[in-house]
Amino acid sequence: MSSGPLSVMLVLDGMGAGGTETHVLSLIKGLQDKGAKVSLASMNGALRPAFEALGCPLYLFSPSGFETAASVHGAAELKQRMLEWKVNCVHAHQTPSGLMALAAAEELGIPFVFTVHGTYYPAGSLRSILARASKVISVSKPVQAFVRQLGFDSELVPNGIDTAAFCPEGSRKLRESLGIREEERLLVYASRLAWGKARACDTLLRAMKDMRKYGWDKLHLAVIGDGPQLADLRRLADYIEHETGRAFIHIAGLQTDMADCYRAADAVIGTGRVALEALACGKPVLAIGNHGFFGWIEPQCYEEAWLNYFGDHGSVAGYSRYLFASQLADGLRQPDRLTRMGTEGRQWVMSQFRLDEAINRLLKLYAWASPSNQGEA
Repeated sequence: MSSGPLSVMLVLDGMGAGGTETHVLSLIKGLQDKGAKVSLASMNGALRPAFEALGCPLYLFSPSGFETAASVHGAAELKQRMLEWKVNCVHAHQTPSGLMALAAAEELGIPFVFTVHGTYYPAGSLRSILARASKVISVSKPVQAFVRQLGFDSELVPNGIDTAAFCPEGSRKLRESLGIREEERLLVYASRLAWGKARACDTLLRAMKDMRKYGWDKLHLAVIGDGPQLADLRRLADYIEHETGRAFIHIAGLQTDMADCYRAADAVIGTGRVALEALACGKPVLAIGNHGFFGWIEPQCYEEAWLNYFGDHGSVAGYSRYLFASQLADGLRQPDRLTRMGTEGRQWVMSQFRLDEAINRLLKLYAWASPSNQGEA
């Protein structure tokens, strides 16, 4: 293993516009600001221009993906890049790219760090990685408990939010692009459209139909994200708009400027990193995630919201169109309350989830994983 200043390679399956990918994007920027050398290994994706703008070396995995033959070849090529870029720490976030990077790191004797972002990983692949990683990181307490149930220890490092990039001031072009007038209200639902989050979105679309039926005729919903259920949700939105005779559900698909999307909203519906980013932008958040419904994020429930990761790893109720509609209506009838939620939420994120604090904790973990890096970077 090479010594000297910290040179870390971050590893992803692909550069899509998801929470894990935006998390890694912020890590690269934060690590570079601290003086670390950073490289990235990943397949292609919509966020590639954003990653390339940071100026770090990029190794693209083969489009053939992670099939056995391609993985063997990919690990060999990856090992060459690690040597070329003098990598002395590897940090992966997903499978199967994590397994490929782990194989290359083990051959070179390079410390390997893995961050667990949720409970959705293939069990066999995850266990193999956790058993061999130098250090394991969990992004939330429920994830840490999940990792412990698998028989492994992990360090808790919450998602760090760049509160300069995710802030109330800035563009809000989404409203204009969707043709939504200033006097109209806009809700933004943001997530990968798969698994429970797609089911939550399906329920939300039906709740919007109910709200339109009962007089919320100036309310719009923008659905931001991509995934295997995108086409199904688009068909449901078309059906609902045909039934009601009004265009008010906007399936906006993949967007790369999420801060703009949050700022354009009167309220954001989401979970996990989406909730934290939206709060950082000063927006009220109704938390709904993979596990179920949590509710509006207010000071009296901050700790519980964090423990449940905003509905992703715990909830207070299941999906219900009637519950979604009633809670949205309750919040929208109290604009002063929504404003307070946004203002207080940004203050909370700035005090508990700042990117620079997460980077400092991460650098300490890199040093623990690789004693020769103590005091560097």
